[in-house]
Amino acid sequence: MKNLRLLLLEDLDEEAKDIVAFLEENDYEVIRVKNMGEAEGEIKNRFFDAVILDIMIDGKPEGITFAQRMNKEGLNVPFLFLTSMQSRAIFDEAKLTNPLVYLLKPFNKLELLYSLELAIESCYDQNNSISFDDENAVLSPKFLFIKHKRSVVKVDVDSIDYVDVKEKYCNLQCGESRYLVKLSLVKLKDMLNNDNFRQVHRNYLVNMKSIKEIYLEDNLIILNNLEKIPFSERYKHAFVRDNTIFR
Repeated sequence: MKNLRLLLLEDLDEEAKDIVAFLEENDYEVIRVKNMGEAEGEIKNRFFDAVILDIMIDGKPEGITFAQRMNKEGLNVPFLFLTSMQSRAIFDEAKLTNPLVYLLKPFNKLELLYSLELAIESCYDQNNSISFDDENAVLSPKFLFIKHKRSVVKVDVDSIDYVDVKEKYCNLQCGESRYLVKLSLVKLKDMLNNDNFRQVHRNYLVNMKSIKEIYLEDNLIILNNLEKIPFSERYKHAFVRDNTIFR
């Protein structure tokens, strides 16, 4: 699991302190910058999952200018404005940069958290969204963004050791972390579309990179962390057929 990294452009120390503290409490990594120059330096040297921009920086609308530059340079990073500016003219100018959200200070905590979730979802193909009662997830080519508690966590697809079915849910086992997704195993496998993940049982999908040993006669798979996964006859035959090393 990787915490989502946010870039915060905010010139007022007290306000920045409150925003950073709140987001870090909700498992986000936050890099705060005080002006556009610092913001440009950070975004050129690091990857950010989302950007939060105040508009007026040292009396100038640098937040809007920075958003315009991101768009001009084709940076595919979702961003939102968090500002005390209520002027219709400022809003109209900010709207032209296509922000995901325009939030007013003082910020509502849940509104900010929900806005960040929407920003992440909007950055990826909505056909890849997974929606269920109390969780949300979005699948990108390399990461699965999962709603976990009050924040969104970024799970590297390669870090998933295996997936097992529990009633109507799938458990994603990633090292010591475990995430519950209301999705069928067949649908999840189809969405992952990754040859490293092989179904070895009607209730198990295993990452080939996580396999330590295979005991074909005992219908058993041992993972690198020594967990044991059952290997059904039905899927074992297909596994052997598709892997020349076993022929």
